Amino acid sequence: MFADRNLINRRNVTSDVSSSYRPNRDFFRIVFQSRVIGAAMSVLGFENNSSIPSKYTLPENMTTLSKGRKLQVLHELSAKVVDNFVFNSNMVEQVSSVVSEQEKRNVLERQALTPDGRFPCRFPGCKSSFKQNGQARRNHEMSHNPPVQVENEPLMVSPTKPSAPSNHDELKSKDDVFDYNCALLTDGYMFFNFLDAIKEGDGARIIRQYKYFMLYCKADGTHSTKYALECLYQLFLVYSILTPRDSERFVWNRSVNNHGKKGCNIPLDESTEHSNNFVKQCIRNLGPNISETAVSRLCKAESSTRLMLEKLDETLQRFSKSGSHSETSENKDLHELIKKVAAFKPFSELEGRKYAHFLDFKRDRLEDLDVSDLYHWINKHKRNVVMGIRAR
Repeated sequence: MFADRNLINRRNVTSDVSSSYRPNRDFFRIVFQSRVIGAAMSVLGFENNSSIPSKYTLPENMTTLSKGRKLQVLHELSAKVVDNFVFNSNMVEQVSSVVSEQEKRNVLERQALTPDGRFPCRFPGCKSSFKQNGQARRNHEMSHNPPVQVENEPLMVSPTKPSAPSNHDELKSKDDVFDYNCALLTDGYMFFNFLDAIKEGDGARIIRQYKYFMLYCKADGTHSTKYALECLYQLFLVYSILTPRDSERFVWNRSVNNHGKKGCNIPLDESTEHSNNFVKQCIRNLGPNISETAVSRLCKAESSTRLMLEKLDETLQRFSKSGSHSETSENKDLHELIKKVAAFKPFSELEGRKYAHFLDFKRDRLEDLDVSDLYHWINKHKRNVVMGIRAR
């Protein structure tokens, strides 16, 4: 991405994202768009962004189709890109391991336990018990005469963190360029899906995104512990702690639309910043008469004052400029990035293609996620919630 920054001369893009969020977001958006078009070029088989696909037959009379049918075709084409470059077999196996791990734990929980919650020896008349359903229990049962024969013994719960490839040839055949750009696509889809959910005021989709963010932050280890906890405790609030009424409010009262237009919602904290800016202007007008009582009166009268000013401007036909930022055309920059992608072919997997600074780049961020540790971590904080212990 640094090479892309230099190619289109985005000098306002810096490594300090907190101080230049908007330039970095806009830059990432145009890079993401170029990669989406490049992935579509690879999957559907067209040379540039205006040619006809050679690997996919478009419906006849495409221009005369209804909007619903055009949208269906677009979804079909988009699914091909996602299936080829966003979802891979490792990710599917990871999801399957999550399901199978939970099933194993459910089987263990359904087994007959002693009154103190221990696993009893299954030999008739033996009073031994064990804290875990592990190898010690099996060795003890095998020491009896005759040994205990258990049918449909549940598999042992073990960490499901994928092991690193041990085959040198497998490491050598990895394509870092392909993996890097697939990871860029995956992260881009997640990030802009989150922003779109906010704009649409889709609270349920925002909560679903937080589930994914929790896994990402947990896989990142100690660098994102607080973020993972924040995501987890939000889910606790939605699904267990809050009443159904408060949970509904918590999910859907996360953004506000001040203009009544579709897709124009903004986060509540951003709306609060706008409110603070308005109140600060009023406070400055107080001059030397500023006091706690006067500031409190201004805050309480904010909404009515805003409405009065808007009506007055409308009556006087005074139209103020919108507070939205102006945007220049990005078509030229996008065209340059698409030409680079078409020439470099990042979505054609080539054996042994390497990055000097991203050697053996991991395509899936959840590759290092230890599912067994994830379960222990979630259950630990469940117990903390029950006991009233807050995470720090």
